[in-house]
Amino acid sequence: MLIDSRPCADLAPRAPRFPVHAAARLSEKIYAPLKILSVVQALAECGVVGEAALADTGLSAEQIRDPEVLTSVQQLLIVARNAVRLCPSPGLGLLTGQRMHVSSYGLYGYAMLCSNTMRQGFEMAMRYQDLGTPVMPVALFEDGDKAIWHLPNHTDVEVLGLSAQEYAFFLDMQFAIHVTLIKDVMGPWCVPAEALYSLPMPNHAEQLARTLECPVRFGEGVNELRYPRAWLDRSPHMANPITAAQMSETCERLMAQILWQAGLTRRVYEELTRTPGRFANIETVASSLCMTSRTLRRKLSDEGTSFSELLARVRHALAQDYLRATNLSVEDIAAALGFSDASSFRHAFKRWSGKSPLECRRSVGRSGA
Repeated sequence: MLIDSRPCADLAPRAPRFPVHAAARLSEKIYAPLKILSVVQALAECGVVGEAALADTGLSAEQIRDPEVLTSVQQLLIVARNAVRLCPSPGLGLLTGQRMHVSSYGLYGYAMLCSNTMRQGFEMAMRYQDLGTPVMPVALFEDGDKAIWHLPNHTDVEVLGLSAQEYAFFLDMQFAIHVTLIKDVMGPWCVPAEALYSLPMPNHAEQLARTLECPVRFGEGVNELRYPRAWLDRSPHMANPITAAQMSETCERLMAQILWQAGLTRRVYEELTRTPGRFANIETVASSLCMTSRTLRRKLSDEGTSFSELLARVRHALAQDYLRATNLSVEDIAAALGFSDASSFRHAFKRWSGKSPLECRRSVGRSGA
């Protein structure tokens, strides 16, 4: 079902904007080439060879299949521009997105697959979306009887410098990825109730409706996939609470690794881990980086994080190491991490991981680690 409607005046983009200052992060090579490989494979079906698809990226066809190779968002953008130029098929973004199954996302995908409920899987996808070479910032919210995925309008990602055709490619790809992943996790029955597109009705509107398997409304001023809110409490067909908890911890470590490798964030990490147990405050770290604390806060915000968040991640990582690799008491670990008492540490650890320090230590014992 296709509906060509006009924009509603009271609807405004609710997805986070891609910050202008984040342009400096686009060239950081910290992501596996998963999406680049999918674009190249989709282009191969159109008769475009890998070398042409990868032109100007500095990547070879062999490298994008190498798990040790790291790529950047900028390289993905170049591949997409090549794709739009070499294969102007309006359905190419959908074809690419349909190739991105749970298995395409490694441990991040496995974490969603094992989630206890659909809601937990959605929250997991949001919490760790930086593991999937993010181009479009995504928001998830509940409104009345609907659970809604919201994607940005063209102006929200202006820092990427996308043409209208390139933006449409990424929008189609992201919609197709979401629908494909959610069906992988929940089962083929789990399709959206409806989809809203900010763009006018395109030539491939029928293909879009077939791919999303739901009514599509165009010219709405927003980009949304809507699901019945009641479905959020249903369990994926491969739900496993123990594995879900383990995968959440693994994704947390992968996120920390990405942060470590990224620009200013990495440098702040280095400062915070220089003397574990004696964590420098933001003024001290800013001084060591030759800037004011106000400038440091602004630059970290531009990179999508904050000083307090980085400090919490460092403490969390060290706490897990102490609990798993030593026999230190909770009181001693609390002191080593700079907490005033064990109770404050327990509350913080519960907030970080969803379990108590002793539960973390017992889970290691049960697994034989």
